[in-house]
Amino acid sequence: MDYSRFLGIPMLLVIVIFFSSSIANEVIASNGSNSTSLELNTQHVISLKLAQQIATATQADCSEKGFPVTVSILNKDGIDILLARGDGTTGASVEVARDKAYAATGFQSPTSALEERAKTSSPGIIAVEGFTVLPGGLPIKVNDELIGGIGVSGAPSGKIDEACANAGLATIGTDIPSVNASDTTNAINNQLTNTTSQDANINNNNNTNNLV
Repeated sequence: MDYSRFLGIPMLLVIVIFFSSSIANEVIASNGSNSTSLELNTQHVISLKLAQQIATATQADCSEKGFPVTVSILNKDGIDILLARGDGTTGASVEVARDKAYAATGFQSPTSALEERAKTSSPGIIAVEGFTVLPGGLPIKVNDELIGGIGVSGAPSGKIDEACANAGLATIGTDIPSVNASDTTNAINNQLTNTTSQDANINNNNNTNNLV
């Protein structure tokens, strides 16, 4: 029997295995280079507890000056977190306080500065719906990151309102909590899971009652 033709088979197998592994490595390297990592932003938020702390300190400062005030605190999107109306304040102070906070948040600027702009270069600011550009509104920021706004109304002057707002913000220091987008997603998923489980339990109870 002629065994010479079988001598080349091992070498051929080695060549095939070598090129196959090389191609696989190139595919893996290519996939790795094209993959993108998911980066989630961490955002600072004003919790209800923190908003209550700010509002309490703000009203306390104004009370020491002899003036009850209304305090409005919004998140960075201009949505209400807390509205605290002090005893003895007028009904008008509620809307004015919120509109000051809304303007400070929208323009990321103290409303006292907006008032000066309205007097000189930007009179159209006063025409923006929902904005009140009287002193007493301040943006709330953490390292230049806007997280919300505060508005105060009820003192005899806007300057006093603003001073009380500053006093309230001075008490929070670095107590601003942070939230990661992944944490928010997990919280939503957990809520959906809990809701689904509750619905399943209700359905099971209903089926059992029907059988009885």
